[in-house]
Amino acid sequence: MGLRTPAAVVLALLSLAACSPGGPPRPENLAARVNPLPPGVEGPGAAVFLARVPDETRDDLLGLIRVGRFGDALAKGTWVRRHVEVALGDPAVPIPVRGLAEDPRDAVLVSGDVVDAALPGHVFVTGTFPAGPTVSATTGRCLLVRTDGRVEQPGPEAQCERAPNGGVYWYGTGPTSAGGVDLRDGTATSRTLVPAFPVAVSPDGRYLASLRDDALVITDTRDGTTATVGQISAARSSRGAPGVFTADGYATILRQGDRPPALAVAGFRGKVRRLVDDVGAVAFTPDGRRALATAGRARPRLVVADLRTGTLTPVKGFPTSDGSAKIVIAGDHALVAVLARNADIGDPKPAEVWEVDLRQARARQTVVVTRAQQATPLPAAAPVGQEESVPGAPPLAGLRFAPNRAVIAVSRDGVAVAGPAGTVPIAALPGHRILFSGEGRALTAVGERGGPVRIATGAREDQTVAGVLPTADGRHLIVSLRPRDSLRAGPGPDDEIVLARLDGGAPLVLYRGVVLASAGL
Repeated sequence: MGLRTPAAVVLALLSLAACSPGGPPRPENLAARVNPLPPGVEGPGAAVFLARVPDETRDDLLGLIRVGRFGDALAKGTWVRRHVEVALGDPAVPIPVRGLAEDPRDAVLVSGDVVDAALPGHVFVTGTFPAGPTVSATTGRCLLVRTDGRVEQPGPEAQCERAPNGGVYWYGTGPTSAGGVDLRDGTATSRTLVPAFPVAVSPDGRYLASLRDDALVITDTRDGTTATVGQISAARSSRGAPGVFTADGYATILRQGDRPPALAVAGFRGKVRRLVDDVGAVAFTPDGRRALATAGRARPRLVVADLRTGTLTPVKGFPTSDGSAKIVIAGDHALVAVLARNADIGDPKPAEVWEVDLRQARARQTVVVTRAQQATPLPAAAPVGQEESVPGAPPLAGLRFAPNRAVIAVSRDGVAVAGPAGTVPIAALPGHRILFSGEGRALTAVGERGGPVRIATGAREDQTVAGVLPTADGRHLIVSLRPRDSLRAGPGPDDEIVLARLDGGAPLVLYRGVVLASAGL
């Protein structure tokens, strides 16, 4: 359940015997810097690496080396821990560290620094995903971790999940119950009975939205009270039904009796404000301020709805059509795919894709997909090392078209481009470009002007791209390569961190034998 943020991986190739006591490490334990950062490359600041600790009697100890600046030689670094398990994740977020027998000091890694901490006992830390601007959560048994080093466990056997429509909740054993997580400070609300696991959680963690027999139920975790929205039921009542918490309730598509579906806001106490009747496709901005929806039956119009005031603004430049629409949103920008009427019947037909600026309520045609029977939103996950303007809100969104797997993506800055077939957008880049990843090893940068650029990473057949960090100079990527068949194993000689060039030039190996655990980005 929930989203998992993949661990960013980094590697190094200098012998750790130079900076640690003990006998020479076995060849598979070698960790070193292979090359320094070239002049002009603006990499991360301080960095902490996970590496094997050289030892005369054993080779299974994993420890942490801190360097003052990413790119420094490991021999100049400091062993800050010598026996740990690390809940790897995005190196830009707080990462909890469990101290083990040979060095039992717990810690939290923050921006390339090590903050002493005390983790609750009997919690095996495995991975970390971003939860808010200063908060992360662990997979498996849940810990909420802050940048100041504070660690909170919501419950003895708690697990944390990202809700499909925003927010983070936690749950434990026993009857179906859940609590919320305040994304601002990482505190957990009390657990209370819910009809089903939440589809959304308010940013402060207080309110949970669930579906029961197609009815929308809003639960207040402070007192356990619920508001069921009368006879109104959620259209498309799967767990992934569209919706978002607003300042005064939960916005979604609602249906009442025989009335057509409506874009509406259900208040925290059950009062409903209907904004748009006879609504079709809809998507919401992550901050809960706006929605983009098609309204009407014969020839639907596209409108921007202000979820606070109820104001509807027709989108300028967008044609009316009798075809079906799919909408995805990143920030205040959207992609709208208009498929031909009955597109799923017979031969594939052309589909128009438009980029819409919701603040201006203005559309521009981006591309025409020549053969399209279906458009499916791509899974949303926050790219590694890229700040989220809204907690849990990815800076990219995309659509994939069948049958040819064409991919179109949009960034929260309004950059809209077509990526290589079958790929996934993973990062917004300078120069109005988006980075796409495919088949585990291929990276391609695509801009609104000019053709696609294949990024050379040097990955072998037995390696996969496990993490990407754009550099501040805007011309390079720091790419983590890991062995394809042992992503969960400790660092080894097949772990590499390379500097890739956005102009398609040859990559440069920086480190081998380490994993990047934290960096000052």
